[in-house]
Amino acid sequence: MDPRFDLPLYTRAEVALQLGLPATTLGDWLRSGALEAGSGGRGEPTITFAGLVETHMLRQLRYAGLSLQAIGEAAIALRSRAGRHYPLAWSGLAHDGRDLLVEIAAEGREQGWERIRDSQGGLPGVLRRGSAAIGWADDGYAATLRLVIYHDVDVLVDPERAGGQPLVEGSEVRVEDVIDRVRTGATYREIAAKFNLEDFEVEALVRPHIRPPAFRKAGHPRSQADALL
Repeated sequence: MDPRFDLPLYTRAEVALQLGLPATTLGDWLRSGALEAGSGGRGEPTITFAGLVETHMLRQLRYAGLSLQAIGEAAIALRSRAGRHYPLAWSGLAHDGRDLLVEIAAEGREQGWERIRDSQGGLPGVLRRGSAAIGWADDGYAATLRLVIYHDVDVLVDPERAGGQPLVEGSEVRVEDVIDRVRTGATYREIAAKFNLEDFEVEALVRPHIRPPAFRKAGHPRSQADALL
């Protein structure tokens, strides 16, 4: 069993939170066929680590200007034609700003790039590959993912550590444990001392989890614990 592919570790809500996505956007992406996810009841883990990485890559590709239709068609083609599960979590892909391309050498053919939707090879232009946030394993698939919603502190997801839960890089400190401490009313300084972090690192870990002001109830006290999502 490979924990990257075979263990559903995350709920849809967790993936949306970890990647800074609206839940409705993630739902649309899953329905498009661009992503792989298992079935399960509401609130149950259905998304693997590889699925988390695919979602991260899909967001990067959308930011780069590729349409959801183009990404979905390419992903479906790779799964059906090449039997390659979780293709968006694979390092053999690139894009030219419009289409996804596959590294032909990775499929056992003469080295080059081929457009997935029509198998046209020998494509000119600048190719952009992967994501700096992904750490690649020797098999060409993602092994780790740095969560880009966190600034001023590096947060890493590794399916081999802490059950795939986000950790402060270089430590065993789970983001979830820091957030739980905030919910109990502990100050940032107390939390920093508890987990051997700097105050600014605690603030950076909490920041993506703070509820925007528009979602707070009128007259509700704005303590750091109450403001958390």
